[in-house]
Amino acid sequence: MARQINITPRASQDIDDQFNRIAQDDFGAALRFFDAVRQTIAQLARMPGMGTPYPLSNAKLVGLRRWPVKGFSKQLIFYLTDDNQIQILRVLHASRDIPGILDDGV
Repeated sequence: MARQINITPRASQDIDDQFNRIAQDDFGAALRFFDAVRQTIAQLARMPGMGTPYPLSNAKLVGLRRWPVKGFSKQLIFYLTDDNQIQILRVLHASRDIPGILDDGV
C-alpha cells in the first residue's frame, strides 16, 4: 500500500528551482525532469525502504533516506517515512554541500 505523500515547501522550491535551471537550456528536459520526480516520489511512496540511509547529526532527521530521481541520477530526493506517509524534505543536486544544507535545517 502506498503511503500518503507530503512534499515540504523547501522540497517543492528545490524542484521548481531545478526545473527552471534545466529549462534555460532545454525545456523538454525540464519537463522530463518534473515528470521523473513525480514518478520517483510515487515509487518511493510504494517502496520507501529502497532508499539509502543518510545519517546526519541532526536529531530531527533520524531515519533520513535518499534516492536518485529516475533518469537524473545526480538529483537526490531526501525523505523520511513512517507507516502512513512519506515526507519529501529536499531535492538536491549531488554536487551541493548536502550535509551542510541538511544539518542547517530542512
